[in-house]
Amino acid sequence: MQDALEVTAAERRGKTRIGATLNGSLRFGPELTADCEVLDVSVTGVKVQLTDTVPLNSDVTLILPGSVHFGGEVMWRHGLMVGLKFRNSPEKIAERLSGILNNDDMRQLHS
Repeated sequence: MQDALEVTAAERRGKTRIGATLNGSLRFGPELTADCEVLDVSVTGVKVQLTDTVPLNSDVTLILPGSVHFGGEVMWRHGLMVGLKFRNSPEKIAERLSGILNNDDMRQLHS
Protein backbone atom coordinates (compact mmCIF):
# COMPACT_ATOMS: atom_id res chain seq x y z
CA MET A 1 0.00 0.00 0.00
CA GLN A 2 2.83 2.44 0.84
CA ASP A 3 4.38 1.88 -2.62
CA ALA A 4 1.07 2.74 -4.26
CA LEU A 5 0.89 5.98 -2.26
CA GLU A 6 4.44 6.93 -3.24
CA VAL A 7 3.79 6.26 -6.93
CA THR A 8 0.65 8.37 -6.80
CA ALA A 9 2.54 11.22 -5.12
CA ALA A 10 5.39 10.98 -7.64
CA GLU A 11 2.96 11.05 -10.55
CA ARG A 12 1.15 14.02 -9.02
CA ARG A 13 4.39 16.01 -8.70
CA GLY A 14 5.53 15.28 -12.23
CA LYS A 15 9.15 16.29 -11.43
CA THR A 16 12.12 14.30 -10.15
CA ARG A 17 12.86 14.71 -6.46
CA ILE A 18 16.26 14.03 -4.96
CA GLY A 19 17.24 13.43 -1.37
CA ALA A 20 18.95 16.37 0.24
CA THR A 21 20.26 17.40 3.62
CA LEU A 22 20.36 21.17 3.68
CA ASN A 23 19.93 23.32 6.77
CA GLY A 24 18.05 26.55 6.41
CA SER A 25 15.22 28.61 7.80
CA LEU A 26 11.64 29.26 6.84
CA ARG A 27 10.31 32.79 7.15
CA PHE A 28 6.56 33.25 7.45
CA GLY A 29 4.28 35.91 8.77
CA PRO A 30 5.57 39.42 9.38
CA GLU A 31 8.60 38.46 11.49
CA LEU A 32 8.36 34.72 12.26
CA THR A 33 11.14 32.25 11.42
CA ALA A 34 11.62 28.52 12.02
CA ASP A 35 14.82 26.55 11.50
CA CYS A 36 14.44 23.69 9.06
CA GLU A 37 16.18 20.85 7.26
CA VAL A 38 15.42 20.18 3.59
CA LEU A 39 14.83 16.44 3.15
CA ASP A 40 14.17 16.35 -0.59
CA VAL A 41 14.06 18.85 -3.41
CA SER A 42 12.73 19.25 -6.94
CA VAL A 43 12.39 22.22 -9.26
CA THR A 44 8.78 22.61 -8.11
CA GLY A 45 9.14 22.25 -4.34
CA VAL A 46 10.75 20.76 -1.26
CA LYS A 47 9.94 18.63 1.76
CA VAL A 48 11.27 20.12 4.98
CA GLN A 49 11.45 19.17 8.64
CA LEU A 50 10.75 22.18 10.88
CA THR A 51 11.52 23.07 14.49
CA ASP A 52 8.17 24.89 14.86
CA THR A 53 4.73 24.69 13.26
CA VAL A 54 3.77 26.71 10.19
CA PRO A 55 0.13 27.11 9.15
CA LEU A 56 -1.11 25.28 6.07
CA ASN A 57 -1.35 27.47 2.93
CA SER A 58 1.06 30.01 4.42
CA ASP A 59 3.17 32.11 2.09
CA VAL A 60 6.76 31.42 3.11
CA THR A 61 10.35 32.13 2.15
CA LEU A 62 12.84 29.28 2.36
CA ILE A 63 16.35 30.57 3.05
CA LEU A 64 19.23 28.20 2.29
CA PRO A 65 23.04 28.47 2.57
CA GLY A 66 24.50 31.47 0.77
CA SER A 67 21.33 33.50 1.47
CA VAL A 68 19.53 31.82 -1.43
CA HIS A 69 15.80 32.61 -1.10
CA PHE A 70 12.88 30.62 -2.50
CA GLY A 71 9.33 31.94 -2.24
CA GLY A 72 6.63 29.34 -1.80
CA GLU A 73 3.47 28.09 -0.16
CA VAL A 74 2.88 25.35 2.43
CA MET A 75 0.88 22.73 0.50
CA TRP A 76 0.72 19.97 3.13
CA ARG A 77 1.76 19.42 6.72
CA HIS A 78 2.24 16.31 8.89
CA GLY A 79 3.36 17.45 12.33
CA LEU A 80 6.61 19.35 11.83
CA MET A 81 7.15 18.05 8.29
CA VAL A 82 5.79 20.20 5.45
CA GLY A 83 5.73 20.26 1.67
CA LEU A 84 6.41 23.58 -0.02
CA LYS A 85 5.49 24.50 -3.57
CA PHE A 86 7.82 27.06 -5.13
CA ARG A 87 6.33 30.22 -6.67
CA ASN A 88 8.98 30.71 -9.38
CA SER A 89 9.27 28.77 -12.63
CA PRO A 90 11.15 25.45 -12.60
CA GLU A 91 13.84 27.06 -14.77
CA LYS A 92 14.42 29.86 -12.26
CA ILE A 93 14.46 27.37 -9.36
CA ALA A 94 16.98 25.14 -11.18
CA GLU A 95 19.21 28.17 -11.70
CA ARG A 96 19.15 28.97 -7.97
CA LEU A 97 19.65 25.33 -6.95
CA SER A 98 22.73 25.02 -9.18
CA GLY A 99 24.65 27.14 -6.67
CA ILE A 100 23.72 24.80 -3.81
CA LEU A 101 23.54 21.25 -5.20
CA ASN A 102 26.35 19.25 -6.77
CA ASN A 103 26.49 18.43 -10.50
CA ASP A 104 25.20 14.85 -10.09
CA ASP A 105 22.15 16.08 -8.17
CA MET A 106 21.49 18.75 -10.80
CA ARG A 107 21.63 16.11 -13.57
CA GLN A 108 19.04 14.04 -11.67
CA LEU A 109 16.74 17.04 -11.35
CA HIS A 110 16.85 17.55 -15.11
CA SER A 111 16.19 13.87 -15.93
